[in-house]
Parts: sequence; structure tokens; C-alpha cells
Amino acid sequence: MVESGTQTLHPARQMPSEAERLAALADLHVAEAGPEATFDRIARIGCTALRFPSVNITLIAQDLQISKTSDSSAGNTMPRNQSICNFTIQDYEPLIIPDTLLDARVRDLPAVTGKLGIRSYWGMPLTTRRGHNLGAFCALDTVPRRPVQADLEVLRDLARLTVECMELRAQAMVDVLTGAASRRALYEEGSRLFNALGRDERLGCILLDIDHFKLVNDRLGHAKGDDVLRDMAVLIHGALRADTPFGRVGGEEFVILLPGEGLAGAYAVAERLRRLLETTRVGGLQVTASFGVAERLPGDSSLSEVLARADAQAYEAKRAGRNCTRPVAAPSED
Repeated sequence: MVESGTQTLHPARQMPSEAERLAALADLHVAEAGPEATFDRIARIGCTALRFPSVNITLIAQDLQISKTSDSSAGNTMPRNQSICNFTIQDYEPLIIPDTLLDARVRDLPAVTGKLGIRSYWGMPLTTRRGHNLGAFCALDTVPRRPVQADLEVLRDLARLTVECMELRAQAMVDVLTGAASRRALYEEGSRLFNALGRDERLGCILLDIDHFKLVNDRLGHAKGDDVLRDMAVLIHGALRADTPFGRVGGEEFVILLPGEGLAGAYAVAERLRRLLETTRVGGLQVTASFGVAERLPGDSSLSEVLARADAQAYEAKRAGRNCTRPVAAPSED
């Protein structure tokens, strides 16, 4: 336990580098949004169990503290160098500050000297299974307080529960085999894009289906098929902008969404990817794919309609001989 200026690193673990910690935080895709209902519920349990007026779940990004609980009196973000939780992530043990005015590290921070008037801080780092401290589960009060052993156990348990929720959600949002977005995540992000775009704004869609993939599994085994899927996902993802929605929606089917692109733009991207795949070995094999492209039309009421047209066009590409893109689009949309 860390208390009143004393800090003891866990002897069994070596703290990862800051770059590794930030990469682990990015991999969970939990820092992009603000407060969430799941973490609000955990915080309410913490308030009751610890008898504190305020419990906050925070993430420490490169320059900011990000709050994942909506009742944070400090707001959703604050500069990292003003955050008490920034000290919590420096160890694997609880950071217990019974009286902030007596702790030289935090006594001059705005959360202590300002209107929040934090006098006691109990924090537990949010540690992943690989030892990366993402942020803190912390209890705050305006009067000095010291914990008993049972309080520390509650603090540890709720911090573990918080991290498990983050990791399980990340697994649900990422296809475990390929690292691409899962079908669920792709549909959620695509629907958000679809609904956010104005009536005249474009949204292109590419659906690619690996040619003769069943033969790879039947003749060479599913392990080789998995290699093909993994390598192809890496190849395609590397050829797209980092923020381009890209997900695996079926066994050998992947979808790419292109905000701002119409049919011709989606066709151009699909052809570039098709030629790249055609000339690159994936999983040690030479494979091709059939590409279907579509764009959002004025009468579309949901993303599903766009995806259905792209899927139908991928089927037409297979009927046309595979390793091609359908429909063939004009080179200009002007």
C-alpha cells in the first residue's frame, strides 16, 4: 500500500514503459468516449461499499485524465499533470492519501485547493492482465479518512471488475482471430456514421469475399485458413487509413466503410486492394478475393440496406469469374 508520500513498487512485476502502457490503453478502445453507464453502476456500488460521497473511474492518456463516470465533479477531462490518479498508475498497490493537505505531491493541485476540496483520496490502479496500468478506481471525500483492510479489499475487487469489463467489451468489439473490428463493432460504428451523415453526404461500402476459401480449409487445414485470414486482415488494414472502419463480418468476408466516398470512390479503393491482394502472398499462399461495392442512396433508411447491396455485388463478382469488383463504376462522380 502507498500512503502519505511513501511508494513501494510490487516486487514481482516490472512496470512496462509509458509507450507500452499507452498502446495497451489504445488497444482497448475505451478512452475515445466519455462517461458510460456500465462504469457509473460500478461507481455507485463503490460509493455504497466504501461509504464515500464520490467514486470515480479514470483513464490516464498521454496528456489528459479522462473520467468514465458521469458524476465526476472535476469534469470529464483534466490535464494529466493536475491529476492525483497520475500518481496511482505508478505502482500496482493502492494509493491511500488520508489527508491531501499533508501530502507534498498533491496538496497544491486544483482538486485539493479549489472548490472540490478533496481531503482524502483512496485509489487503486486499473491493471490489465499484462500489467499495464490504464488509470484508477478512486474514492474521494472532503474530510480526512483512513481505510481498514476490508476497505482495501473492496477497492481491489472493484478495480479488477472495472478492468474485466473493459477487456471483455474490447474482445466483443474486436475479431479475436484477425484483429479487425468484429461484426457487432462494425455494424455499430457503421450505423453511427450512417445516422450522423447529412442527407447529401456520401458513404461508400466495400464487401470482399475471399475466393475458394473453403478449398484452403479442406485441403490444407483450418490452421492454414486462419493464417490466410490473419495475414489478409493485416495487409488490408495496412493499406487503409488508420481511422477507416474495417471489420470481419463473416467467415471469409470483410467490410470497409468509406465516409465521404460514393460508388466511384469505393470502386477505386476496392480495385487498389484487389490488385494488392493479387500480388501479395498471405498465409504463405496466393489468394484472391471478389469485391462488391455500394453507396448510400437517398432512400436508404439503415446501413443494412447499403451492406446488402455490397453483398449482392460481391456475389455478382464471383459469378463474373472471381478476382474482380462489381459493379464497374465510372471513373468520375462529377
